[in-house]
Amino acid sequence: METTKSTYEPVQPAKEGTMPTRTPAVTATLAALLLLAASIAGQIAAGADYPAVPPGLVVPLVTAGLLFWRTNRWTTGLALTVGLFIGAGAFLTPNTGDHLGSGDTALIVSTGAEIIALAGLVVAGAVATLRKAARV
Repeated sequence: METTKSTYEPVQPAKEGTMPTRTPAVTATLAALLLLAASIAGQIAAGADYPAVPPGLVVPLVTAGLLFWRTNRWTTGLALTVGLFIGAGAFLTPNTGDHLGSGDTALIVSTGAEIIALAGLVVAGAVATLRKAARV
């Protein structure tokens, strides 16, 4: 009988007291998650209408925390899924178009940053997930 392999790969620090090394795809995924959260915060600061606890701000931050804590196939897959779902929501609702056509510079810039973060998150998350899946 064949045993299954664990997908857990601990991230080892290079030297004592330094940050752990991550692949460029995982680093880009983390950066895209943080940019996504920052762009939502920028939209709120610019006056966009969001709920009291905006999921577009909370979910990427929680996902980034999980990905930073444990970099494995399920956390990279979760980041990819977050990018796909929030991206679908951004393009299926009229809010993105309304923000881009508002004439408010801060709202336009933060919405543009959101679109860039979502595209980067999907691409980097897919690469990171596929690389983790290939190591199984």
